[in-house]
Amino acid sequence: MQTTRRQFLKSTGAAAAVSALGSFRCSGEKPPNIVLFFSDELAYDFISCYGGGVQTPNIDKLAREGLRFTHAYCAAPMCTPSRFGVLTGQYPGRCKHPAFIQEYPDDQMYSVAWNTYLDQSHVTLPGLLSRSGYLTGMSGKWHIGPETLGFPEIDADADLKNEKTDKLLQERHRIAAEQVKQDAGFDLAKSVSWGNLDEHPVRALRHHNFPWITKGTVELIQDCRQKNKPFFVYAATTAVHGPYHPDQFKHDLNYTPQGKLEDVEQYQLSQDALNKRLKLAPEWMHHKIAGMACLDHHVGQVMQTLTDLGIEDNTIVIFMGDHNIEPGKATCYEKGNRVPFIIKWPGHVKPGQVSPALVQSVDILPTLLNAAGITLPADHQFDGVDMTPLFKGSDQVRDSVYLESGYSRALVDGQYKYIAVRYPQPIVDAMKNGETQYAPNHLDTFKQAHSQIAIQHFPNYFDQDQLYDLKSDPFEQNNLAGNPDYAKILKSMKQKLTVRLGTFSHPYDLQPQPFLYTPEYKLLAKNTKDSGHGLYRLAAA
Repeated sequence: MQTTRRQFLKSTGAAAAVSALGSFRCSGEKPPNIVLFFSDELAYDFISCYGGGVQTPNIDKLAREGLRFTHAYCAAPMCTPSRFGVLTGQYPGRCKHPAFIQEYPDDQMYSVAWNTYLDQSHVTLPGLLSRSGYLTGMSGKWHIGPETLGFPEIDADADLKNEKTDKLLQERHRIAAEQVKQDAGFDLAKSVSWGNLDEHPVRALRHHNFPWITKGTVELIQDCRQKNKPFFVYAATTAVHGPYHPDQFKHDLNYTPQGKLEDVEQYQLSQDALNKRLKLAPEWMHHKIAGMACLDHHVGQVMQTLTDLGIEDNTIVIFMGDHNIEPGKATCYEKGNRVPFIIKWPGHVKPGQVSPALVQSVDILPTLLNAAGITLPADHQFDGVDMTPLFKGSDQVRDSVYLESGYSRALVDGQYKYIAVRYPQPIVDAMKNGETQYAPNHLDTFKQAHSQIAIQHFPNYFDQDQLYDLKSDPFEQNNLAGNPDYAKILKSMKQKLTVRLGTFSHPYDLQPQPFLYTPEYKLLAKNTKDSGHGLYRLAAA
């Protein structure tokens, strides 16, 4: 007999974390519906309302009708930990998935990468909302679970028109959708991609399929509306991550990772209009232009659905990127962690606002629960803070943002950023004893692509203490940690980070590691940098 999520929480004691929740607090207002657009790998200059050169009229409309943040951060600069953060309201280092704990027991330093999986032991935003009367649904890219899930095997060259292939795809999707509901507490799941589309086991499906994701999102909203209950829909789209976005238009998109569906292409954008835009742009921009066109069209269709159903005025809409792009991806640098973030809530958020306040993806959970009139569990640790005071004119709700990537940790206070790079002692010993000819990147994964690009771009990547003045040095090229004029600021930032690190069960000691000051370490760092020159040129091409 399969254990339900509710039974699991009860048996493990995790139910106590939500025991304080009941129905909505009486406020005289209907609880708002919620749509969270969570895009994939998105930089500022991909959106015109952030000063970018790509046309994004529907996203721009959200900004005109809501609040646009200029200093918003994800929880971590990679897909899996970032998604963990937005759905749990916790930093990914608090992950309790068995695979994470087995690799990094509580008495050891952990490395945050694509390893912070979500399972039934975690208190989640959809779970909390569902227990309080909401219908919750998910569509699009999941990527918060292990690669293997007991999927039926399917041949890489399987024919999509073959009936057996179609049934296997349907079964794979059913398993993925059920796992999403079980692990995160969603009531519904449609158009679910378990991981990245370019890693799909069937070669013919290794392309984007935005119409399929849009179809699932729209149908979730329609289903929820028919049941006359407030809803939360998490729409995790796949732009502007790879594969190459224009390739989508070479395929019959009715053939989906869910099998063949007859009505998918009705959600497709106009290919003729897009082709006109692509002809006017250099080829190296085609991926970005096509991906953003698909994403913006998706936002427009979902917003039109809210309008058609007469519920737009009572719906909170959030648009956010899961993380930024290279050269900062998989690092604690701004280019990996600072993301677009827009909130629209008619009657509560004044249109056209722009806020420089520090906010983070973990803040979404407490903000939405408060907006829905739901009390946060008092006996569960959340890292997010309620952002609703910003809607009413407050200047800030937090004085700093915490970041983690691999073995690096960071704190941002708005002007300054402190980055610490420390390694477990066995890694340091291996370098000291000549067991390796390379200094590890922050993920301790040799020649990891994103890290190698970052190493070429950030000259202080291997420094164990890094301090940047983001106002005068937004690209983080000048490390002030060794400058005596900034000694007090460095000390203060390290103290604040020490306090934050003390809230985690895993240790992270900010005491200097002497070997990381030596010429031997600098030579190993140079070897690592030199090993990736060709990779960097390839990625930049």
